[in-house]
Amino acid sequence: MSEYQFYEFQAIDRPLNSEDQAYIRSLSSRVQLTSINAQFTYYYSGLRGKPEEVLERCFDMMVYIANFGVRRLMIRFPKALVDAKSLAPYCVEGCISVETTTRSLILDIQITQEAYYTWIDEEEYLADLMPIREEILRGDFRVLYLAWLAAGFAEYAPFDPDESVEPPVPAGLKKLSPALKAFADFFMVDEDLIAAAAAESSSQLAQQQAEPIADWLAKLSEKERNAYLLRVIEGEAHVGVELKQYLRKKFGKVQKLDAQSPERTLGELVAIAQEQRETRTRKAEQAAAKARQKYLKELAPKADQIWREVDRLIDLKQAKPYEEAVAHLVDLHDLAESQGTLMQFQQRIQQMRQQYSSRSGLLSRLQKAGLLP
Repeated sequence: MSEYQFYEFQAIDRPLNSEDQAYIRSLSSRVQLTSINAQFTYYYSGLRGKPEEVLERCFDMMVYIANFGVRRLMIRFPKALVDAKSLAPYCVEGCISVETTTRSLILDIQITQEAYYTWIDEEEYLADLMPIREEILRGDFRVLYLAWLAAGFAEYAPFDPDESVEPPVPAGLKKLSPALKAFADFFMVDEDLIAAAAAESSSQLAQQQAEPIADWLAKLSEKERNAYLLRVIEGEAHVGVELKQYLRKKFGKVQKLDAQSPERTLGELVAIAQEQRETRTRKAEQAAAKARQKYLKELAPKADQIWREVDRLIDLKQAKPYEEAVAHLVDLHDLAESQGTLMQFQQRIQQMRQQYSSRSGLLSRLQKAGLLP
């Protein structure tokens, strides 16, 4: 399998101007470029330039995927709107980091796993992941917790699962947003592991208490109100988020989404997930067995009719009828086993084997189904 790398960049706060687009085209003549999106595909080389610099200059999100086991998501935020210290508990050396520049804060999630060594479909990823940025701007850190879970299975993980204590558990893990589900799919975060973590997560995201926004706005000076209003008219992004943060800081108190104190290790979460998986599997097997027995009970009065149908299908001497005949024979085998008449069934199969000894297509299907010794 040849090397494959895919980069996708997305602009959210502002479209690319002509200078930005010229810069992006200088990185590759084969880039797929619009005013808000750029995609690069490589088979024997890589991106000309550092992805961090491309993101910082022109875009707000980047996803990178390579068939040699690497998956990466970078998100750029206006520096004033996200507190780097609040993201720090979720950082993992070599996997999850937060960097600040003159004007931005960049969250970088890059994980290498054996599970990522797989065939990659060429498709757009950021369309489903974009809402994550807005969720983080609102103080929703569920994606960071999911990233921490994924980092625990990274190659050369920097911590011992039995000693690494989970970061604060955000509320709302029991019900993920579509974007968070897309993130979990992209980084292959195990559903049972998420469910195990969610056991200590509040069932719902903390609701914003009723805030006297109108009263707070009235307390602002006319100069302050006009300044914010002008930025809205000019189409500046995230003015509402910044204004709410400013009002709370000035007149109220900053509200944070509820997060439980960490108590469990990654190893404990994995054990809980394994137990849940085994329980679910056992229940599914029991339900399937019950349904199978019900089906065989309904089948019993039709056994002779089915044997005749098997003979008819075999006489057609065609591949598809052979497959249908074998499917019927599997049912008849299970029915005989449940009725204690398996010896009689095996005798009929031996007779069929002798009768159709030259039918290699039929015999190979019988062998594959486990009906021939």
